[in-house]
Amino acid sequence: MPQATTQTALDPRVREILGGVVAFRALTLVWALAVATVDIRSATLWRPELAMAVIVGMALWSAVLGIWATTGFPLIAKRAVLGLDLFLAAVVVTMDSVVYGIPHPQSFGSAWPVAAVIGMAVVVGWPAGTLAGAALGITNLVAAALTGQAGERWLGLTGSMVLMAVAGAVAGWVAARLVEAESEVAAARAREEFARTLHDGVLQTLAVIQRRSDDGALVDLAREQEWELRDYVERERPAVQNDLLGSLRRVASRAERHHPVKVELIVIDHAEIGSIGVVALVGATTEAVTNAVAHGRANKVTICVDAVDGGCLVTVNDDGTGFDIRAPSCGTGLDRSVRSRVAEAGGRAEIRSWPGRGTEVTLWAP
Repeated sequence: MPQATTQTALDPRVREILGGVVAFRALTLVWALAVATVDIRSATLWRPELAMAVIVGMALWSAVLGIWATTGFPLIAKRAVLGLDLFLAAVVVTMDSVVYGIPHPQSFGSAWPVAAVIGMAVVVGWPAGTLAGAALGITNLVAAALTGQAGERWLGLTGSMVLMAVAGAVAGWVAARLVEAESEVAAARAREEFARTLHDGVLQTLAVIQRRSDDGALVDLAREQEWELRDYVERERPAVQNDLLGSLRRVASRAERHHPVKVELIVIDHAEIGSIGVVALVGATTEAVTNAVAHGRANKVTICVDAVDGGCLVTVNDDGTGFDIRAPSCGTGLDRSVRSRVAEAGGRAEIRSWPGRGTEVTLWAP
C-alpha cells in the first residue's frame, strides 16, 4: 500500500493515478451538469436552484483536488481529506434524492461520488475502497427510501451499491499492482545501472591487471576477484527470458575462473524461446567453450547472441589452434555434444574450423 500520507511530497506513482481520478471526476461533473440541465427542462427536478448549487459545490471541490493532484501536494492523500471527500460524495448522493420530487430514471449525482471511492481505494487500499463504495450505496438507498423514491427502484439502487463496492475493490487492487510493478521496474533499472557501472569500472580494471601484470599471484587474485564480481552482478541483474543470457554469462564466468582465457558475451538481440531450446543452446555453448579452452588452447572466446529467423542464434568464436573438421576423430564428439543436442530441440548447428586459425560454432534454436 502506498505510504504517501507520511511523505512531504506525494509519491509520483500515486500522483499519476490520482491524476486519472481527477480526469474521471471532471468527466462525471460534465455528465452531472448535462443531466441536471435536461431534468430542469423536463420539469423532473423539484428544486433546480438547490441542484445547481450542489453542482457548483461539486465543481469547486473537484478543482481543489485537481490542483492538489497535479502539483503533488501531499494533503490530497491525507486520510482526513479522503474522509471529507467521501462525506461530500455522500452529501451529493443524499441531495440527489432531495432535489427530485418524483421517481426519476437518471440522477445527476450518480457518477461523481464514485471518484471518492476510487481515491480512497488508491491511497488506502482495496478493503477501504470496498467499504467506501458500499457505504455510498447504502446512503443512496436510504436517501431514496426516506424521500419515498425507492419504490420500484430498489433493485437498481441495490445494484448501484454493489457496483460502487466492486469499483472500490477493483480500483484499489489495480492501483496496488501498478505501484508494485513500477517499483520493480525502477529497482531493476537501478540494478542494471549498477551492474553496468561495475562492469565498465572495476571489472575492466581487473582485466587490465590480468593482461599487463607479470606477478602470477596478482593475476590469479585479479582473476578470482573478477569472477566473484561477475557472479555477483549476474545475481543482481533482473531475470531474463528463460534465463538464456544469464546462463551464458555463467558459462563465460566459469571458463574464465578455471582457465587463463577471456570470454566475452555480446548480445545484439535475443528472441524468446522455450526452455528446451534454452537448455540445448546453453549445453552446446558450454561444450564449444570447453573445447576452445581445453583443446584449442584459446586465449579469447567470443559468444554472440542474436535473434535470427524467428529463433535465437548463438555464435562461439575462438582464437585457438583449430583443427581439421574433416578428420574422423573430430566428428563423433561434436555430433554427440553439439549437433545432436541442438537438433533434438528443433535447431541446427554448424561448425567451422581451420588449423591454426581458430574455430567458429554456430547454434540456432527456434
